[in-house]
Amino acid sequence: MAQELVFGLQTREELDEAGAIMARAYETYDYVTLYFPDMEKSRKGLQIFMTCVLKTNYGKAILLAAHRDGKLVARATLEAPDFKKPSAFQYIVHGFWRVYLNTKWSDINGFLAMDEGASKPCHDFQKSAADIWYLSMLEVDPSAQRQGVGSQFLTYMEEYVRERGGKQLALFTNSRENLAFYSKRGYEVFHECEIEHGGRKIGSWSMKKMVK
Repeated sequence: MAQELVFGLQTREELDEAGAIMARAYETYDYVTLYFPDMEKSRKGLQIFMTCVLKTNYGKAILLAAHRDGKLVARATLEAPDFKKPSAFQYIVHGFWRVYLNTKWSDINGFLAMDEGASKPCHDFQKSAADIWYLSMLEVDPSAQRQGVGSQFLTYMEEYVRERGGKQLALFTNSRENLAFYSKRGYEVFHECEIEHGGRKIGSWSMKKMVK
């Protein structure tokens, strides 16, 4: 019989494994394929990118993990109200230059600019009060999806935020499936826009929920 999910802080030793989960989770995600449509060519660069993001933010953001039967099946990044965004130099130190060796410069720079714009509503909202937290990333390994992992993990994160004085949690998504997922769990849209690149368009929804 499968064990229950166990939640907690992600360890440094799990960063590479977590990066691999992120790469698998985003392989078919429109937000990523908008700039990297050929995943056979981009898979290695995507994993390097995600692992670099995790290593740069380790000890700065709050990296959380979900385990089942001792195996990492999901991970998330929470940014507390006092979170300070790492500098470009810190990303370079943690190997971001390797991303450019495995992907086209124009694609990665375009993706980064898109990501900054898509996350801006949440960052601006977070600045409006001292008790707003931001869920910047949540990934469930494809092998563990549609098994209730995401729902339980989200509940754990809301409790984590509430126990530390947080009253609201903000996030954004670019998937209608995820939009329905979060809406069903009490999140409401406070900003909506479209992102267009290469003749393709996707939606972007910024959402919030009171967790106090």
